[in-house]
Amino acid sequence: MTPRTLIVGAGEADRRPRHGRTATDLAVEASLAALADAGLEIGAIDGVLTGPTVAEDHLDFSAIVAQELGIRPRFSGTVSRSGATGASLVVSAAMALNSGTCDTVLALWADNRSSATDVDLVATFASLLTPYELAYGPLVATHYALIAQRYMADQGVTAEQMASVSVAFREHASHNPQARYRKPITVQDVLASPMVSSPLHRLECALVTDFGGAVVMTRKDRRSEFKDPVELLGFGQSVTHDSILCAPELFTPNYRGIRDCGQQAFAMAGLAPRDIAMAQLYDCFTVTVLLELEGLGFCRQGQAGAAVAEGLLGRAGALPSNTNGGMLSCANGGILHVTEAVAQMRGTAGERQLAQRPATALVHGNGGILASHATLILGQG
Repeated sequence: MTPRTLIVGAGEADRRPRHGRTATDLAVEASLAALADAGLEIGAIDGVLTGPTVAEDHLDFSAIVAQELGIRPRFSGTVSRSGATGASLVVSAAMALNSGTCDTVLALWADNRSSATDVDLVATFASLLTPYELAYGPLVATHYALIAQRYMADQGVTAEQMASVSVAFREHASHNPQARYRKPITVQDVLASPMVSSPLHRLECALVTDFGGAVVMTRKDRRSEFKDPVELLGFGQSVTHDSILCAPELFTPNYRGIRDCGQQAFAMAGLAPRDIAMAQLYDCFTVTVLLELEGLGFCRQGQAGAAVAEGLLGRAGALPSNTNGGMLSCANGGILHVTEAVAQMRGTAGERQLAQRPATALVHGNGGILASHATLILGQG
């Protein structure tokens, strides 16, 4: 299937924590911002897709958001693919539009992970592990630390190279007034931060914040109705396992799920890694970014660490990535990788705007313990 869809609006909610704010509040705020950006009224929306919430327990969050916005959609649903949810929402919206199920889709993801006061998020995330793992008490960081240990041992990647990911994304965040942390950091700062789970330090782990992001999508044949749309050129998805014990490979750099997902997207778009001007990569931990760079074909096996240390992901690098600061410095929520890609491609990113508007972009979402993946390839509409 070739996608024939456009992203015509994108918006984000204010991420500053406020006591009593709900995930629904964030979802509505982001949705209204995306609709305003698209120049559409609420009544134009006939499809609503949402991600799940962790801080709140909802049976069908899409129904709640549609109700709050006053929409009675012909198509709706809640897409739950952990960290891959943001990119997967775009895929699901494209499939609904291509099938003729609806004409204009609002796709959003929001959660009040900072503002919620009665939720133990560490316990909540731990409870999502399979019974085989839960009995031994690992945290999500524990699993990724095991992955990092194996990767470093097999490929000779150093702690300094892995820390360079955090340094690169903080440099991007320094240009973003909305980023959680903006003060530049060094490799030494990263390695001096407290150890979370060896070899991962605190500054190598994603932030816990409120977030809300939304995009409005429609068919490509409506191109003339919108200013500066972004086209979905290709996408791919993959699921390789749930429990880490059932992973098909022990975390080699060209990990199967990342590789297969990326190959699907590139084939559909008719492009190759060398054609991508910018990337927004799911950065739950620094090691994840290195594995994604290699699995997606941007770097050779074991070479991503050195490439990042040499400036690959920076503003002047060959592949500027996570230009808002990512999850390591800006905010949580994989949907923000999508909204940031749209902003950069449309030239609306403000102080953090790259010197040259990217003509193409890749967005990659990673869910679970390298279990679920979604890749988007975007181009100028």
